[in-house]
Amino acid sequence: MTSTLTIRMDSELKQQFTQIVESLGLDAPTVVRMLAKQTVQNRAIPLSLSVDSTNKTDTLAFLDGVRADWGEW
Repeated sequence: MTSTLTIRMDSELKQQFTQIVESLGLDAPTVVRMLAKQTVQNRAIPLSLSVDSTNKTDTLAFLDGVRADWGEW
């Protein structure tokens, strides 16, 4: 069973957030689900992603590992 989470945010913040997560090859709902799963699993907010070009390869490799462990979100 699934349920819906509705959040409100400033339009400019939403646009900036969407642009960043899309540059990582993700979408906003996926990132929110990732955050929720990691928060529950670790009982903390441990997720850190960056669009810094020096970090992008590491971030994408990390996400590939998460997908391999958990499957699609």
